Amino acid sequence: MEETCGDRPLLGAVLVAQGAVAHADVELALDAQTETSRRVGELLVDLGLICRPELDRALAWQSGVIVDEESGFGSGLRAAIERRHRYRRDFAIS
Repeated sequence: MEETCGDRPLLGAVLVAQGAVAHADVELALDAQTETSRRVGELLVDLGLICRPELDRALAWQSGVIVDEESGFGSGLRAAIERRHRYRRDFAIS
């Protein structure tokens, strides 16, 4: 799998590097993209493979933005949402 497009890392490569998904998950989304023409990140969210906060963080990192997620009002909420999503995904809880 190609890891960059020009000087930007591909979203799938970013998500794999962050440990959010496996290469096989990205390949699944890429296959679905050829049929639907939808964005890979949106497909990964719809497939339940990542949650919206994981996608947001990866998109920010891909663009070179560092997100300070643990300061200010609501600190820790994003991490709690991601933990809940990973638990539900790993144990197939609806």
